[in-house]
Order: sequence, then C-alpha cells, then structure tokens
Amino acid sequence: MASKQSVLAQALYQHFQATIQLIQAALALEWTILTRFIVGVIVATILSILYLVWTLRDSQQPLHVWEKLNKPLIKLFRPKIFAFLLSGVNPYVGSIDLRVSTFSKGFCTGIMRSNYCSTPYDSIHATALATLAETVGELALLSTLKAKDRAILTSVNMEFKKKARGLLTASSDFTPPSTNEESNEAKTVVVIKDRLLDTVAVAHLVWNVKRSEV
Repeated sequence: MASKQSVLAQALYQHFQATIQLIQAALALEWTILTRFIVGVIVATILSILYLVWTLRDSQQPLHVWEKLNKPLIKLFRPKIFAFLLSGVNPYVGSIDLRVSTFSKGFCTGIMRSNYCSTPYDSIHATALATLAETVGELALLSTLKAKDRAILTSVNMEFKKKARGLLTASSDFTPPSTNEESNEAKTVVVIKDRLLDTVAVAHLVWNVKRSEV
C-alpha cells in the first residue's frame, strides 16, 4: 500500500514538474515573439524617420512636411523631427527650442521654453520672441503659398506687453488675400501668450511675396 502511494506521489510530482516546464516554455516563446515584434517596430520606425528626414530635408513646403510626418508612431516624434528639419532651413530656429504643436493651412501654433533664452532679468530675450514670432508667422503664410512661391520679410513691428517667462505659445492665423489682388504684400499677425494666457507680445509682420507664374 505504501509502495502504491509512493508511486502515485512520484507520478503527481513528475506531472507537476512537466506542467511547470510547459508553462515556462510557453512564456519564453511568447516573450521571444513579443521581443522580436517590439524590436521590429522600433527598427521600422527608426528607418522610416531616417527616410523621411532624408527625403524632406530640402522641402520648401512646410505644411507638406508636417503632413508627411503624420504617421503611426512617427507622429509621436513629429514636433522634434519637424523642428530639426526647420532648423536645417533656418538655423536661428534651433536657438529658441521651438516646437510646432498645431499646423494647418493658414494657421500655426508654436511652443517655446525659456531654457536658453533668458536675460539677466529672468525673462526671455526680445530677439528670441521676435524669432519665435517670425517663424510662426512665416509658417502660417507659407502654408497658403504654392511650392515655388517665396516670401521675404520686409518689416517687423513688435509690441511687448509684459515680461516673458516660462512656457510661451505663439499663434498666427493668416487669411490669404483674394486672387484678384495684384499686390505682393502680405501681412501676418502673431500673438504670443504665456501659460497664464496673458498676452506677452504681438508681432506685426510684412512680407513681400514673389509668386510663381506656373
């Protein structure tokens, strides 16, 4: 009787060990598949980003670039990638740590922090605000132009309302003139607000637009 119980206990123990080994093998297999999937997604995302950066680096249509970056996973890095591409066209953009948050035809919103642009008075430098306003206003304008059209800034008028500190948001809403107008002059207005939604500065920009005949 004792011998039968010993054999039964040994069989149960072996069955228990086999079950544990089977579970471990299944978990290892699932982990391997999951790991390969994650690595594959990361590699595919990196390759896609490199491809987009290479193909879009010389594009003169910022809205086209912004829309091209609106892809799964890549969209998470869109503000940084767009800022990198933008700094390649305009090196001054890299000095103000600008991140475009919203961009559509005729409308642009950008965010800037005061990490590298502070003055001894613990406020953001006026030239940094002017660069922020110029960049956002230009993007809003360029989004309404054709691929071969060009815009040259001819006048900047900055109205400083209060000291700029912390996170700033600049926005510009540009409505293209009617097609009947022959004037090449375009005006954009950029409003810069702080995190309390107080207006920090207002920029009035005048552009000379050279339109292509094609």
